[in-house]
Amino acid sequence: MGKISSNRKGIFFTFIAITIISIFILVSTPQSDISLQKDTKAVSARINSIDSYIDDLQSRYFETVLRATTYKTLLSLVFYMNATTSYLTDLDSNFQEVAINGTINKVQIDSITNKKIMENNTLINWSNKIVQTAQDTLNVNTTITINNVSVFQTKPWNVDASLSIDISVKSNVAEWHKKNVTITTTMSIEGLHDPYYLVNTNGDYTNQIKRSSVEFNKWNITFVREHLRNGTYVHWENSEAPNFLMRFTNTITNSSCCGIESLVDPNKISSPDRIESYVDYLFWSHTFQNQCTKLYNITKPPSNPGLWDEFRYFKLDTERVIIYNITSQDTVRTC
Repeated sequence: MGKISSNRKGIFFTFIAITIISIFILVSTPQSDISLQKDTKAVSARINSIDSYIDDLQSRYFETVLRATTYKTLLSLVFYMNATTSYLTDLDSNFQEVAINGTINKVQIDSITNKKIMENNTLINWSNKIVQTAQDTLNVNTTITINNVSVFQTKPWNVDASLSIDISVKSNVAEWHKKNVTITTTMSIEGLHDPYYLVNTNGDYTNQIKRSSVEFNKWNITFVREHLRNGTYVHWENSEAPNFLMRFTNTITNSSCCGIESLVDPNKISSPDRIESYVDYLFWSHTFQNQCTKLYNITKPPSNPGLWDEFRYFKLDTERVIIYNITSQDTVRTC
C-alpha cells in the first residue's frame, strides 16, 4: 500500500506540473505572438502610408504646384516686361529664378511689377508648406531639393513645364531617398497677354492669347474682320511665326510646331498707315518695310471698302492674302 500511495502522489504532482506548464503556454505564448503580429502590422501600415505620401508628392502634389507656379511665373514675366518695356535676355534662366525664388536678377519681381503674384507662391514656398504639413500629419521629416525647372512648347496653344527634384523622407521606421525625380505638366496659354505687343507699343496695346475657331480652309474676309476685332490668333501648319515663348525674347524665327500669329489693329497704334504687312511678327520686325509692291490694301475703293471701313490702312502680304482667302474684289496693291 505504501508504494501505491507514493506512486499516486508522484502522478498527482506530475499532473499539476504539466497543468501549470500548459497554462503558462496558453497564457504567455499566444499573447507574445499577437503582440508581435500587431507590431508588424503597425509598421507595415506606417510604411504603406509614407509610400503613398511619396507617390502623391510625385504624381499629384508637385504636378499641381508646378502647373500653378508656371502660370504665375509667366504672368509675372509678362508684367515685368510691361513695366520695363524690354525683352528678356534669357527666358530659361529668368523663368527658373522667378519660379524657384520669386526674383529676377536677384530682385523680388513683385517689387518691380507692383503685383503680389509670386509672394508665397514660389516652388520654395510650396516645398516648405509640403514639408511642414507632412511633419504635422505624418510625423515625418521631408527634405525637398529643387534641381531645376524649365518651360518649353510642343504644341501651339500649350506650354509644358518640367521640374527635377530630390526627395528624402525620414520616419521612425525607415528612410526613403529619391534622386532626380522628374515632374511634368501642361497648361494652356490662352488668356495670357502677348508680351510682343506690350514691348513694341510701350504697354499701349495689349492683346491676350485667344485661339481662333475658324478652320484653316474656311477663311474669308468676314472671318478676317472678326479676327481683327477679337484679336484672335491662328496656327498654320508648318508655321513661319514664332511661338508664344519666343515672344518673350524677341526671337522672331519660325516655330513650325507651335508658331502663332494675330493681326495688328491699325486703330490701336500710332501712325496707323505704314508700309508693312499687319501680321504681328511681320509688322514689328518690318519684314515688308519699303516693299509696297508685295503688299495689298484690303480695300478696293471706291465701290468696295474691304476692311478699310473699320480698319483703315490695314494691309497684308501676298501669302497672307492667299491663306486668309481674301479675293481680288477686296484688295488693291499698295503701290
